[in-house]
Amino acid sequence: MMDSEGPYSLLYCSSKGDRDGVLQELEKGVEPNLADYDKRTALHLASSEGRAEIVLLLLEKGADVNSLDRWGRTPLSDARSFGHVEICKILEAQGGIDPVGLDSQAPCYEIDYSEVDMDEAILIGEGAYGEVYLVKWRGTEVAAKTIRSSIASNPRVRSTFMKELGLWQKLRHPNIVQFLGVLKHSDRLIFLTEYLRNGSLHDILKKKGRFDPPTAVAYALDIARCSCVMPDRYMAPEVYRRESYGKSVDVFSFALIVYEMFQGGPSHRSEAAVQVADKRAYEDSRPSLSSQVYPESVKM
Repeated sequence: MMDSEGPYSLLYCSSKGDRDGVLQELEKGVEPNLADYDKRTALHLASSEGRAEIVLLLLEKGADVNSLDRWGRTPLSDARSFGHVEICKILEAQGGIDPVGLDSQAPCYEIDYSEVDMDEAILIGEGAYGEVYLVKWRGTEVAAKTIRSSIASNPRVRSTFMKELGLWQKLRHPNIVQFLGVLKHSDRLIFLTEYLRNGSLHDILKKKGRFDPPTAVAYALDIARCSCVMPDRYMAPEVYRRESYGKSVDVFSFALIVYEMFQGGPSHRSEAAVQVADKRAYEDSRPSLSSQVYPESVKM
């Protein structure tokens, strides 16, 4: 919780929309660009909370319209994220920019290529779109995911990829793999994420088979605590058919993963993920349920 007294009182008052409190702090000589440990200024907080009157006041008092927090976000970035249209117009009129906006081709987390020695990279996985390597960045083991040159050279694919990263870099949750940054490279796209030493849930199921009920439930709770974007194999039929949809699609995807944990792997293992999704969308195909696998509490 932010301090309502002391040096950060300006930030607190700005976030709460307390105009008198903001004026009082500024009259004391507090800098309008005072920032917290995340480098978030009063203008960042007012923009996030939809405090248009405070935004105008801070700008009038000399606040930097394009100050960057430690995630590379400006006040306009925050106003857009939270849908505060009026504040976006105010900031844009004052020269505000959004370096992490979805139309931007340069994510805020740009990492210098020299910081990662790709020559010492260890291949730990590969797929249709590229490879995954174990590398060291600033002394920490991280995963470097590469997109093949043949794919990255397609302008449309590259644009879509960069927009996806723009979304990913906004996610902050202990149950979502942390996006760390993008390496600039001449002929391929490389991005860094936290390294999961034990692999993915899919990897664990391949090694150990089906989970006992307590383990399956523990994993299921972790998955349920975050909003997850599921690949084709877990995609709800209406999403695959590009129809309008609601929260039920997340329940569908979640149920398929829980099924795999009790079952020990996916149904239709021999088929490609796209084929499985297609059958579910157009042939009403669903995985078969084995009464021997599920505990009594789940059957009920």
